[in-house]
Amino acid sequence: MPLAKLNYHRLLGQLVGSMAKLIDLGFRKGAIAETIVSTYNEDGSPNAAPMGATFKGGQHLIVDFYNSSTTLANIKARLCAVVNLTGNIEIYYRSAFKEANPNGLLPKDWFMKAESVNAPKLGLAEATVELSVTGLAYVTSEKTRAIFAVERLQARKVYPQVYCRAFGLTLEAIVHATRVKVLAGDPKERTNVAELMGKIRDCSVLVDRVAPNSTYFVVMADLMKKVHKWSQK
Repeated sequence: MPLAKLNYHRLLGQLVGSMAKLIDLGFRKGAIAETIVSTYNEDGSPNAAPMGATFKGGQHLIVDFYNSSTTLANIKARLCAVVNLTGNIEIYYRSAFKEANPNGLLPKDWFMKAESVNAPKLGLAEATVELSVTGLAYVTSEKTRAIFAVERLQARKVYPQVYCRAFGLTLEAIVHATRVKVLAGDPKERTNVAELMGKIRDCSVLVDRVAPNSTYFVVMADLMKKVHKWSQK
């Protein structure tokens, strides 16, 4: 079963707009929220990647980026970004692993221009938070922390969604797989890679049980093929 073609121009309901606050979207102090950060590349093409964002209080977010990441380079160049919130696991997967897309590129029709910052946003996101950079600082030799202020927040009034364990399991597997992709070629990381592979397999088994023949099942099957290939490096 192939990955579905997503319609990124379908509206999900009435816009709430600036009345909403970060706390209304589920952000809590001390908790890392799974989001998708979108930016423009140097050539003006849109980019999106899953990132953990931490609520700083008020209308501020913190995101730690690897210094080598394209997203950080884009943020340094334009000093802005959009945090997108969605429950669509396929968007997480295809933005985390560009090779899951035709020609290795995210579809341009996923995106539209943000209203208040020079960055793209995901058209089908349930909420978008347009951000400007207020500070950048090295956290470690490998990571840089960006502090963002909210410039515009939009959320859609949608029906409450039932929760399926497969969403969290698949997202967890995607996060582990990003590490496998990076570490697999390093002989010193064989133990870590083996542990991560075990966790991904555990997630896959549970997804097969709670959501067979679903989008989660399709994503996990595709992901398992990729991580197996990476682990053989």
